[in-house]
Amino acid sequence: MLERISDTYDIIGKIGAGKGGTIYKAYHKRLQKEVVLKKINSSILGFRDSRIEADILKNLRHSCIPQVLDFLEIDGDVYTVMDFIPGHSFQEYLDKGRTFSQKQVAGWAVQICSTLSYLHSRKPPIVHSDIKPANIMLTPEGNICLIDFNVSAVLNGQGTRVYGYSPGYAAPELIAAAKHNRSVKEKSQYRTVDARADIYSLGATLYHLMTGRIPARRPGDIRDIREYRASRGESQGPGERQRQNGVSGASVTISEVFAGIIMKCLEARPEQRFQSASELLLAIQGMGRQDKRYQRLVFRQRVIYGGLGAVFLLCGGLTVRGNIQMEQDKARQYEGYIKEASHSIEEADFEKFETFYQKALKVFPHQIDAYYQKAAALNAQGEYEENILYITGTILTDSRLLEQDEMLGNVYYLLGNAYEHTEKYPDAARSYEKAIRADSRNSDYYRDYAIALAKGGDLDAAEKALDEAKENGADSGDLVYVKGEIAFQKEDYTAAKGYFVQCLEEAADDYTRMRACVMACRAIDSAGKDKEGCLEKIALLEKTKAGLPAGQQVAVLEGLAQAYMDMAEYSQDNTYIEKAADTLLSIRDNGWGTYTTDENLAALYRQQKKFDLAQEELGRMLETYGEDYRIYKNLAFLEADRQAEKENSRRSYQKFGQYYEKAEELYRKQLDNNETDPQMKRLEELYQQAVKGGWIT
Repeated sequence: MLERISDTYDIIGKIGAGKGGTIYKAYHKRLQKEVVLKKINSSILGFRDSRIEADILKNLRHSCIPQVLDFLEIDGDVYTVMDFIPGHSFQEYLDKGRTFSQKQVAGWAVQICSTLSYLHSRKPPIVHSDIKPANIMLTPEGNICLIDFNVSAVLNGQGTRVYGYSPGYAAPELIAAAKHNRSVKEKSQYRTVDARADIYSLGATLYHLMTGRIPARRPGDIRDIREYRASRGESQGPGERQRQNGVSGASVTISEVFAGIIMKCLEARPEQRFQSASELLLAIQGMGRQDKRYQRLVFRQRVIYGGLGAVFLLCGGLTVRGNIQMEQDKARQYEGYIKEASHSIEEADFEKFETFYQKALKVFPHQIDAYYQKAAALNAQGEYEENILYITGTILTDSRLLEQDEMLGNVYYLLGNAYEHTEKYPDAARSYEKAIRADSRNSDYYRDYAIALAKGGDLDAAEKALDEAKENGADSGDLVYVKGEIAFQKEDYTAAKGYFVQCLEEAADDYTRMRACVMACRAIDSAGKDKEGCLEKIALLEKTKAGLPAGQQVAVLEGLAQAYMDMAEYSQDNTYIEKAADTLLSIRDNGWGTYTTDENLAALYRQQKKFDLAQEELGRMLETYGEDYRIYKNLAFLEADRQAEKENSRRSYQKFGQYYEKAEELYRKQLDNNETDPQMKRLEELYQQAVKGGWIT
């Protein structure tokens, strides 16, 4: 047996071996800690682009992934070196007959989804390709850790190259690709799989944890997990399931919704599964709400059935069955509208959203789901003040909606988010606290509660809330984000930027990455605005934008437009002006435009001397926002610039004068709180010069 590898690692013992290679526990003499060395089988070495792929894995930073420390090539053998993870694999627990509750399994599933979302969002994305109980460790602290990464499991742009697979856990397309790849020699002929293969393997793993059985190798032969559930009225004593598990007749306690989630993961066709780990994560986190909605429907059906029992007997059951069918059809229709509305928000298509929102209200006018989607849409559009009024004045005043308490946590969360964006931090903290009371299981609530407290200046309470977020299973990226917010409030901007950049790497969801990017840029600005900082912001914003879906890009695009405009001033490079204009157009084309967006766009056109485009933009603003002195002020400045480009003999300032006079008239009417606009003073000076010069009669 090996005793030492290089001068750095002393071998402690062999941990195991598999198709991927032999695994050793070793001692890292320089770091003075235990590590894991995996000797990769020579039969699969042809699949690796050794240094490139190892470097990608070495750059992973996530609490549920062992850190890859090194990559060695010694005497023709290849080794990866990773952190040693204490604990036991789930396979060890299953082999000992251990059983797990749905609450336990769902909690671990959330952690695994979060980790997969992180992996799949890397550039290039990484697919684990061998998720199974043997490759998931449960640490002494009760957290999971994914182990035994396939060094070749790096997406090449179209998919992941695969060679081996684990029967019962491997997706059909992964098995087909592995068998094909064994039969060909040219890499150009290899077949690949994408991230949805991990979704299947995770579903198979959850199936095994819940039932004690490995799913059948062929998806068509997999027994529906619902068939393992105990019959109604059947009871089990303590440990009964443990004795039964693994033998014919074992029963499982699992909700309808969680069962459906697992079976959807196990669909044979990738397009019928959850399409991403993030989508699966949302489904698991929303189980409580979905389970209660299902129970309400069942209860409603029972009421109809019981209340019309006599009619059923007299009429052969036609009326009752018809009513139940109608109720089921309405529920399915409503669910369809809600899904379409939610999808429309993700796609930032708010006209389409409004259509499905209204359709949902017509089906069930007093169900809270549609109202929640409306509030989510208002926040997505940046209409925070309007959303505060909508939630407090429409949702929270309707007793019929308040009875549906499974959604109240989400509603209060959106309210807190709206308050936070309007810088009403005490109100935001109170709303997040109410969200926690409504649903204490959602770690997002604790995270944003801590952030609101920090922004409101209550740093001690924020630190305490951060600890609560950690205790309630907050993602590592979320925890790092909160640390960044606290550091920012302490005015330690260097530390804050470091936390936010770390969050960008670790966060499992797009929303948190977006927020981290925006706050990292704020930290850069707060440390001192200069050209280098501006370039740093642009690089950060551009990188983040490339990895976000359209629905999460608005704040990043706004920051990017401003950074381009600032850089144009620093560098006097018109390329940045063009980039800023293109970015503002993108914001508006996606339906996120505001008065400021349009005003900045017109100013950029004017700066580029694209006078006709600027004129067109300001004219459009008059149609959109109505008469406003600021628009006429900008029209006057634009006209002055236009005339200044002409020869003296061809200049005419009559239109400039008309715009100025209109701006001055509206300025006196519209000015609030006796404030003054210095640009109007400058415009008046230009007007007087034109009059004295005889340009205006």
